Amino acid sequence: MRAAKRIPTTMRLVSLLVLLTLTLFPFGWLGQRWPTFGRGLDQVFSTDGRHAVGHAALFCLLGCAALMVLPHLRARPVRYLSMLLLVGVGQELFQLLYKGRPLLFDDGRDLLTDLAGIVVAFAMVWIWQRRA
Repeated sequence: MRAAKRIPTTMRLVSLLVLLTLTLFPFGWLGQRWPTFGRGLDQVFSTDGRHAVGHAALFCLLGCAALMVLPHLRARPVRYLSMLLLVGVGQELFQLLYKGRPLLFDDGRDLLTDLAGIVVAFAMVWIWQRRA
């Protein structure tokens, strides 16, 4: 069997940047401007549990992408966690800017679910790396 083709580094980096942009983008703001999108967003994130799963899944995906594109982060977990938590803080700040409100308890909880996704991504890549 032939080995699978490797995705070019440029393509992986572009994919990571697109995912990073989507992570930071304030979709709630877009939902306010585009009611059809907003109704869909409200259905997808209709409960606190779904909202938490969405945050964790998004940051798990971002974490996996970051570890694949920047493999040196696998040996530097503190740097990896710091970088991705900074993205989480950035996401919350963008949301606060468009909402025009101060920090609330929910914002801290969102960061904790982001952290859960980040840690799960690190564990998944670590396990995958050990088995490969």
